[in-house]
Amino acid sequence: MISIFLVALNVLAVAAFSLARTRRHRFILLDPAWAFLGGYAINYCVRPILFLFDPSVGGIYQDDIYPEAMIRHGVNGALWFAILGLSGFALGDLLFERVAGRISDCLPTLPLREFAGRGTYIFFALFFLVLGGMGLYGFVSAAGWTGTLLELFSGGERDAFMQVILGHGYYTFAMQLSLLGWVMICATWIAFPRRRSRLGKAAHALVRYGWFLCTLLIWLGLGERASIVTVLFVPIALYFTMSSNDSEATRQKRRNAIILTVGAVVVFTCVAGPIGLLMKGKEVSVPGMAAMAISAWDSFEFTIAAQSYVHFSDLFWGRTYVSDLVFTWLPRAAFPWKPERYGAVLVQDKLAPDFIDNVGATFPTGFLVEAYANFWYLGVFLVPMGLAVVSKALYYRLLKKHDWFWLVQMALLFPLIASFRSVGWTAAALLANVAVTGFVVFVCYGMKSMNMALRSLPLESASPNRPALS
Repeated sequence: MISIFLVALNVLAVAAFSLARTRRHRFILLDPAWAFLGGYAINYCVRPILFLFDPSVGGIYQDDIYPEAMIRHGVNGALWFAILGLSGFALGDLLFERVAGRISDCLPTLPLREFAGRGTYIFFALFFLVLGGMGLYGFVSAAGWTGTLLELFSGGERDAFMQVILGHGYYTFAMQLSLLGWVMICATWIAFPRRRSRLGKAAHALVRYGWFLCTLLIWLGLGERASIVTVLFVPIALYFTMSSNDSEATRQKRRNAIILTVGAVVVFTCVAGPIGLLMKGKEVSVPGMAAMAISAWDSFEFTIAAQSYVHFSDLFWGRTYVSDLVFTWLPRAAFPWKPERYGAVLVQDKLAPDFIDNVGATFPTGFLVEAYANFWYLGVFLVPMGLAVVSKALYYRLLKKHDWFWLVQMALLFPLIASFRSVGWTAAALLANVAVTGFVVFVCYGMKSMNMALRSLPLESASPNRPALS
């Protein structure tokens, strides 16, 4: 009975905070606060409800690494734990608006929009797509895969690829660039629609859907669900965020897009859920389909385990955050001293040592559990508070529609935040995306300056006795 009350309290707290935030601020789909709340709701509202309804589908690690009795006994503590984290996030969002505004003003930005549609910009977007394909091919070669394309693009070879991922992180980075290229080109298509002839429209549609399919296949081959969702999410999110036309026709298109998106999610759950259950040899049921759809969000069980297995003497004191920022993008070939296990994986090893031998696979424990493993209960409150302040600062950046630089970053970052995995992983991904996008702008500036210099060269080299070339 107490568990039901706490779940209801958690659901009401999420709903109340969401409503208050909507009334205080203009809704922007790419606002990172909504990503945090979405991930939190799945982990600490939906999953506990599933567990209380049917423990066999609500506890994905039940009896595999954690006994059912421990999970049942720890539900109430996990829900109080979650409410503490949500309270920190809510207070950080509501009380530190001035601090967030100052941070927003200090965030660096680059005029990415200025170069959208130029040849260099489009070349980079396409080049990143090609690099993504090369990254997947690298995994195929390293794993010695010899199966069919159907097996590859159904994600059936993921386990084989995970066995060789150690030491081949640059393949993953190359694949990540395909997502950046997808965001760059989608932003251009949405912001600068062109009038085309009927034949031109058909050709443009072929390019758009071909680009989408190629990017999607790259991540289907690796079987990375979060990135597959990102490919689908990006055009929808950019359209809602970038569209400035508030006509009735535009509002109707937005309503249709929402209906189509909800319908796609329902269809995906109804189709992919049973297929996933059958592939795992499990009985197909409605709760099982729901559990399969949210199986990537597993902080609920790890929260219960953390309160049993992590003691004050075990705290990492920020080491997981720092090591993720330092080591994530260092190539092991150039830095052989790079540790095999670091960052959030250390928390996973503490809570689930049975997974240590599962090479290449990670089972992230979540934002709140990682905060607890670093700074005890104080971290569960303060880390979400800090995330809320940073989220508000990014939200203020998104209010400036001309700031494409941060629009691109948040389109990439939003699904990663919503997956509710690790602060260190999220920060490392943001730094990498910022660096690569900055490089794109730098090259575009260089090409623009070179073109301007070449155009002015004939005039500057003209002599008094020789007319300037026209």
